[in-house]
Amino acid sequence: MRNGSTLAALALALSAAGTALAAPADAKPVAKDCTGAPEVRMLIWAWNAQMGAMVATGGAQAQKDSLVCKNGVNLKFIRQDDTSKMQEDLIAFANDLKAGNAQPAKGAHFVSIMGDGAATFLKGLNDVVGRLGPEYKAKVVASCGYSRGEDKFMGPPEWKTKPAASAGGVVAGVLRDGDWNIAQRWLGDHGLCNNPDEKTYDPDCLNWVNTSTYIDAAEKYVAGYCEPRPVVKKGKKTGETKSACVNAVVTWTPGDVTVAEKKGGLVSIVSTKEYASQMPNVIIGIDKWMKDNRGTVEGMLKAFFAGADLVKKDPAMLKKGAAISADVYKEAGADAAYWEKYFAVVTVKDKQGLSVELGGSAVSNLDDNLKLFGVGGGTNLFGATYKAFGDVVVSQYSDLVPSYYPAAEILDTSYLVSLSKAPK
Repeated sequence: MRNGSTLAALALALSAAGTALAAPADAKPVAKDCTGAPEVRMLIWAWNAQMGAMVATGGAQAQKDSLVCKNGVNLKFIRQDDTSKMQEDLIAFANDLKAGNAQPAKGAHFVSIMGDGAATFLKGLNDVVGRLGPEYKAKVVASCGYSRGEDKFMGPPEWKTKPAASAGGVVAGVLRDGDWNIAQRWLGDHGLCNNPDEKTYDPDCLNWVNTSTYIDAAEKYVAGYCEPRPVVKKGKKTGETKSACVNAVVTWTPGDVTVAEKKGGLVSIVSTKEYASQMPNVIIGIDKWMKDNRGTVEGMLKAFFAGADLVKKDPAMLKKGAAISADVYKEAGADAAYWEKYFAVVTVKDKQGLSVELGGSAVSNLDDNLKLFGVGGGTNLFGATYKAFGDVVVSQYSDLVPSYYPAAEILDTSYLVSLSKAPK
């Protein structure tokens, strides 16, 4: 959901029988290294929470003798920063599956996104694929890790010491998504006002410029993006017009690094360092295919969790994962040392000499997943986060997102349960 859309128009366009999108242009034949297994495609952002999965896979496509290959999975990572395109590929996959292709060549098997943004993402997606039959709905099955600092609300230093000074500020970011959620939580913590209308400017509230991706958000701040807007007070137009210029962002690494290195002037107002439980990564796939291919799903997750254990225990594995990340993400100027550096929160001087915190993620193994989803007892932390921020979106955008699916309907922990019972 990093584009924040409920995909109402897309739902109408793609729900017709037979609709399917083309496979990724760079799709490759099945790798021989995984004994001829069908290719499994996962769309991912550039996110250090996936470091364990990087180690487990060994590259953009599962490498010979990798943990993923040893578990019989021919996995391919494809970077995709735009969640509307993630939704499109899951829809294409579901349509191809519905058409009788047991191993669809179109679209993607899985996506990896922020758990606190999953309610809006799954509302738009499942409203479409659910028309094919309830078994074609998408479900959350596991987590690769957490954001623990890199996702953040960045603004002028004054806002950090005096939150009320943010009134009239203009933030670039993906609306109704996880990083937007960070700013919404901060506003709520301080009893401040949010203007949900991206077409107007309210001098008494925090205002927004919607962006397609977290990278676009950072770039709009660096470029000094402005747009004319009618001024409103208490929801009513005053007749004035204001040039609304971006002076804050919500983003994550490498977006926060872009802000610091290319322009500077902003600090971390609040991040997932402070809101440590807010943003788990979640892996989402189409329910029918996952049930029909349970061994593949469990094999992939088993490998990911083993990779997370390696990263947790061995600095050499973090270094290896960082090198793989550089190859998979292909972020300009971001080599292996870059991804290793920003795995933990680091404080640096920005272009204007301000001290700013950048980066910060954590990987999750099987035990971490069992705790996150409340398997075997305890609080379902994912479910609580999912509901809390789903409610925030509905309260502010009831016309776009009038409701969302309950967590119980979009979560399947059976794969985790099975892995937890398997012999060690």
